[in-house]
Amino acid sequence: MTFDGHLTVESVSAFQVDRDGNEYSEGTTFRPRARLGSRYSSGLGMLPMHLDLVYEHDLYTGIVGGDSNPLDDSVTRELELYPGHRAGDQELRKAYARLSFGRALHVSAGWMTSYWGLGLVANDGAHGWAPGTARFADPISGDRVLRALIATGPHTDLGLVAAIGGDLVDPDLLSGDDVLLPGDKAKQVVAAISLGEGKAHGIGLYGALRKQEAEDGDETHVTAFDIYGRTKHQLRGAWFSLQAEAAYITGTTELAPSTAFTEHDVSQLGIALRADLDAGLFGSVVDVLYASGDSDLDDANQHAFRADPNYEMGLLLYRHVLAAQTARGVVTAADTNLVGVPAEDRERIATRGSATNTLAVFPRLRVRPTDGFEVYGGALFAFAPSLPADPFNSRVIGGGSARNALGAMSSHVLGTEYDVGLRFRVNLNGMEGTLGAEGGVFTPGDAFSKTDGQHLPTVGAMRLLLDTRI
Repeated sequence: MTFDGHLTVESVSAFQVDRDGNEYSEGTTFRPRARLGSRYSSGLGMLPMHLDLVYEHDLYTGIVGGDSNPLDDSVTRELELYPGHRAGDQELRKAYARLSFGRALHVSAGWMTSYWGLGLVANDGAHGWAPGTARFADPISGDRVLRALIATGPHTDLGLVAAIGGDLVDPDLLSGDDVLLPGDKAKQVVAAISLGEGKAHGIGLYGALRKQEAEDGDETHVTAFDIYGRTKHQLRGAWFSLQAEAAYITGTTELAPSTAFTEHDVSQLGIALRADLDAGLFGSVVDVLYASGDSDLDDANQHAFRADPNYEMGLLLYRHVLAAQTARGVVTAADTNLVGVPAEDRERIATRGSATNTLAVFPRLRVRPTDGFEVYGGALFAFAPSLPADPFNSRVIGGGSARNALGAMSSHVLGTEYDVGLRFRVNLNGMEGTLGAEGGVFTPGDAFSKTDGQHLPTVGAMRLLLDTRI
């Protein structure tokens, strides 16, 4: 049995979110989590079969504190779209059984978390900072599915593994993922095949055929193809590893219909790369992310790929600045004094912390002066493949040309973010504790220019993190 406790205390400076000069002030927030887990393994007692029973439960998870109503015209449901707002609750993460017959067959059923590759699409929210990663990550929740799965492997010297299963993703069934909004539910067929299980090099393909239904009955039918590869080599006393993931999503959706198009074609691409050099005392990590964008909100296509929000790149740009400005776009797009009838499904404008419409490079260095103590930092350089487009400003002010959330002409240059952090880790009598501190500043680029020609001022953030494990 294990017990994990987590607490993050985070403070972000206020920044402008719309053309009228309104600022979003998140204040200081607290993110507590209490996670209980247990595992039973039959060992040699059931040979030739093997039984695993796994349970994991967040007894409490959520965000508390902060400004209760930072923008007066945002209703409760809209506030949940802003960073720093997530109602506290319990979450069942795992409660499943797996019966194995050697390597030939593994049958699993129950509640599970879903993770693949680097976590670009399927992310369990359990891959945060670890020694040597230099990651600025504070995951919450994750993809939790009610799943039945059949798998086989590993086979041969190639480490061949194959699996197929079905998922129900429905809050009424104690499952959910980061794609869903309140009232949504989904079901999907998943399959995967991979080579290299337990080896230094590997490659695999994951696929999901998904049907999602919104509260009003609008449906989305998409297929996701996700390929992942990894390799690891020793170079004169250092270890070099490279990972790559590419996901393509295609299909149709009835969400966000218009008078011209009641259904949209979905075609989205996301690519993630991670290179890591570990020389013991020193190390370096480079993350690269491409997520396709979509500047035209009124055509028949949806091209904007959204990385899972637990696939994190930096402290500020995606998690706070873009999340708050797009959440504000939900409100401005609904102003009946300006646009008549509000657009349907406008709440899906908000990115909710996901990286989208971006090409980002995030190199970082880390140093480990003593066991258990690491200092790390780097600079995130971010661009937008498609011009960022605020729905109201682009349609009403720009006449169809892309305008940003502040009302100015849009640009491909998002800006640069500088992040630093440190972690101190100790083990005492079966208890592990990690204390961390991270801070960052985001210097906005031309994509955040205002109508007076000035840029959005620099945004800063700081957070303290405490983890315990018994």
